[in-house]
Amino acid sequence: MESIIKLDDVKVNTWEMGKVRAEVKNADGVPLNGRAIVKINHISRIQGYVVNGIFEEEHDFSDLYDDEYDLYMIYGGTEHSDPADATAKLYLNHDKPIEVPIFDLQNACYRLTKWIDVNKKLPGKIAIKKEQVSVANLLYALANCVKKINDEDPSDVMVTKFNPPKVSSENIKEDIQLTKDEYIQIANEIITTMDDSKNSPAFIEVNGEKLGFMNLIYTFCKIIQNSSENGLISTVYVRPWKEIVAK
Repeated sequence: MESIIKLDDVKVNTWEMGKVRAEVKNADGVPLNGRAIVKINHISRIQGYVVNGIFEEEHDFSDLYDDEYDLYMIYGGTEHSDPADATAKLYLNHDKPIEVPIFDLQNACYRLTKWIDVNKKLPGKIAIKKEQVSVANLLYALANCVKKINDEDPSDVMVTKFNPPKVSSENIKEDIQLTKDEYIQIANEIITTMDDSKNSPAFIEVNGEKLGFMNLIYTFCKIIQNSSENGLISTVYVRPWKEIVAK
């Protein structure tokens, strides 16, 4: 009798053990038993048993470096059930969340703005506590840091993965001065937007103009590096990104 495998896509954090799970039944919906193997990009990686219709095996994926792989599961069948196969995708997250003390984030902000001032562009990564952190993941942490300082919350800031915008869209042509209340409002908008979408915004509207993603990182780095445990700076000047990176 025909065997049917239900194998869903698998999402794994590479710093943790991952799990591949599948359901195997015959055409009448009866759970099956038997041996099975899972290949990743045609290389056999996981072997185990289907028990009462369930295949479930933990596996260490930490040696895989790409973000996406093909999964191919083969069920060996039994005397009364045919062999079967199924395909799915394996998605790997390599960006381990890290907790950063506010002092370390301030230090990183100072180094980042200096790097931008010298090199006239946004770097791909910044070192924080011996970790190479993608700058695309930094904006949420910066906004949260501003909120924590304002709330007199000394706890560490979590840096976690977010999808970067496809473009950084900005149309600011002149310097803008933001008060503390104004940039706190922007920080709260960033947090809400990213919590809802899991994406970094291409821009945030400020006084009817677009403040782009790259300039948001630069500006909030300036706010954090110049603030202290005693409180946030009272104002910050925002320059057009084109001027910041002009050579």
